[in-house]
Amino acid sequence: MEKQKIIHLRQLLENKSRIVITSHTRPDGDAVGSALGLHMYISKLGHQSSVVLPDKFPDFLSWIKESDNICIHQENREKAEGLINQAGIIFCVDYNQLKRANSLEKPLEESDALKVMIDHHPEPESISFDLLFSYPGMSSTAEIVFHIIKQLDGESNICKHLASALYVGIMTDTGSFRHSSTGRSTFEVAAALVDKGIDIQEIGHRVYDTYSEYRLRLLGFSLSERLVVLHEYATAYIYLSKEDMQRFNYQDGDTEGLVNYGLSIQGINLAALITEKEGEVRLSLRSKVAFSVNHFAREHFDGGGHERAAGGSSGLSLQDTIKRFESLLPQYKEELNVLS
Repeated sequence: MEKQKIIHLRQLLENKSRIVITSHTRPDGDAVGSALGLHMYISKLGHQSSVVLPDKFPDFLSWIKESDNICIHQENREKAEGLINQAGIIFCVDYNQLKRANSLEKPLEESDALKVMIDHHPEPESISFDLLFSYPGMSSTAEIVFHIIKQLDGESNICKHLASALYVGIMTDTGSFRHSSTGRSTFEVAAALVDKGIDIQEIGHRVYDTYSEYRLRLLGFSLSERLVVLHEYATAYIYLSKEDMQRFNYQDGDTEGLVNYGLSIQGINLAALITEKEGEVRLSLRSKVAFSVNHFAREHFDGGGHERAAGGSSGLSLQDTIKRFESLLPQYKEELNVLS
């Protein structure tokens, strides 16, 4: 982590400011965990800090300390935009393109605040930010936040609640420490958070073992009725219509991790979850081999992400998006059929 950037950030935080911490649309565990962890640290320094998210986060993250104080732009536009307009510093965590903030993109573009990006996705949109902490090799944004706090000599300010928030970010974005981005540093950071007194068993239970009955039934339905396997292209996908999700009383976060079931099939190297949302169709993509779903999503579905985990969207109907997705596979057949 570059020393000059830490010095610059330290100088920015010397004077008390109104600070807003934002993250990407459809916030996940790393988005919420890193944002709340940073928020708790900044608040301890005496700043007036607020977390503003474009839309709702999953209920299984609502136990994290300070989550009840998050301002959701989708629910309270006036308050959210007011906080952004008043901010002197805005932290953009777990995203590196302003468009990933969805409805917050325009308020962020119009803000005169100094913007600090903290993220681990490749190919950052550098022009949109004043100070960048961009580390695509790290497991999660939460891990980066920990290193920043440590280099600011703030590790003593990491309480159990802050540590729990960062641990959630690391745990969820590494697939419980299984993804290839998980390195020695990741385990060292996790150990340091455990030393702060967190209960990893309880955290795991709250995140992974609190499914609603509807979510479990949606999972069963998705696997039995909406799973398509294309062995010729080493690809599997699950698709869900609005009616499917309404049938199972869909709540934000209910499809979290669903795409990974396709990737768990032996011989499958590319998996997709294709869901029909209001006004668009969303794609969640995962790969096993050296096939970049980041580039695939950027080139074909106005998206992006990591090399093996990315997302995108389509303005076509659900069925037309599925047809388009399938039509693209022949050109990648050779890459996809490489043994993992």
